Amino acid sequence: MRIKATAKINWALNVLSRRPDGYHELDMLNQRLTLSDEIVLTPAKGITLSVIGSMDAPGDERNLAWRAAALMQGLCPSCPGVHISLDKRIPSGAGLGGGSADAAAVMLGLNELWGMKMPLQALRDLGKALGADVPYCLGGGFARVGGIGERISPIPGARAFNLVLLQPEESLSTKQVFEQLPSSAPGRPADIPGAIQSIRQYDPASLHLSARNQLQQAALALCPTIGDALHDLSTHRALFAQMSGAGSLVYGVFADANAAMQAAQKLQKKWGFCLFTQTIPS
Repeated sequence: MRIKATAKINWALNVLSRRPDGYHELDMLNQRLTLSDEIVLTPAKGITLSVIGSMDAPGDERNLAWRAAALMQGLCPSCPGVHISLDKRIPSGAGLGGGSADAAAVMLGLNELWGMKMPLQALRDLGKALGADVPYCLGGGFARVGGIGERISPIPGARAFNLVLLQPEESLSTKQVFEQLPSSAPGRPADIPGAIQSIRQYDPASLHLSARNQLQQAALALCPTIGDALHDLSTHRALFAQMSGAGSLVYGVFADANAAMQAAQKLQKKWGFCLFTQTIPS
């Protein structure tokens, strides 16, 4: 079975109160991208994993794709094993939810391959043990996401936006960025209803009025190159530029596909990871 694991961006990310368990309540606006990893699931003995396309992604039980398969098999001891072939195209440590997307794709694939017939909500309840982005990645779409990722409200009417992605050489872990938060002023919160309106009306030029990421300042303190990437996108005619998730990747929104591809062609000369992609309409 061949399946795609799609990346996501955060149009908005507000950091709310800290919970007793140490996690932060978040209020986010997410949308999927055409950028994706490719996964092939093949019946096998036990759980095995092979990874191509990335030197960073582990090929053992540390990988979220492997852990997702183990989680599903724990509910179905009589099910056969699986070999997971993972072709990584989503960069690691980027804020695009690549590992979570892989885990979600494996869960969805095994649910079908093994005939488990688990409903989406049951998969989401199971998947949140793997990571905060997994419940969203199981359904995708354009959605407002709250709590620690478990509250998902789909929103219809989002269009396909043309983006250029840039990632500095330094990757960041979510833990690093949240630990930096107390030392960094988060700035104004995003106006999420306003961002939803800009996206549904396909008005990228107005995104700067409402779409914000309150983790961006903390990430900038750890990785100043993020600022260089944002500056380069703006100078190459991006109408809006921002970091996704906990970084370190940033994206720029362009007026049309031609403008985005021209910018990507020029920026590839400076940035190791530079890619044209689009959001997936809802």
